[in-house]
Amino acid sequence: MDSAFPFDPAQLLAEYADLRQRAALLEEQVPAYLQRVSDKLHRIGGDSELADHYRSLLVGARSNALVSIENYHQAMPYLQTAESVVTQLDAEPDNHPAEHGDRAVLLERLDELIDAAVRMIDLAEQCFDDAKDPDPDAVPQSILDDPLGPDR
Repeated sequence: MDSAFPFDPAQLLAEYADLRQRAALLEEQVPAYLQRVSDKLHRIGGDSELADHYRSLLVGARSNALVSIENYHQAMPYLQTAESVVTQLDAEPDNHPAEHGDRAVLLERLDELIDAAVRMIDLAEQCFDDAKDPDPDAVPQSILDDPLGPDR
């Protein structure tokens, strides 16, 4: 966020909530997409140039999806720590002057945690966007093995 001191608690909490939502969306969508890519990749058969092309595309998509997962997993400790800070902020009334310094320290810590997690979530989203470029459903049926064939 890189806001100037004093920190706006409402803005920090909104950024934190948005970040949690983005991470949850990635955690929901990326593994399912990765599974779709892997399933389709294993069904590509033959040694044609077209089959090799789609294998290459899907291997790249799988790699990008894995990097996306790695990045949002790396952000989770920051988000969990931020949640702890938010809980501490909720427990402290902001109208007690003696505790204002403690609150300011907590808000600064929350800002730092959000900044760190944002970079990881941004990268995770970018990698996921890159992974989605070759749609696994675009693989031509002609190069796919029949999943219900005799050897399956």
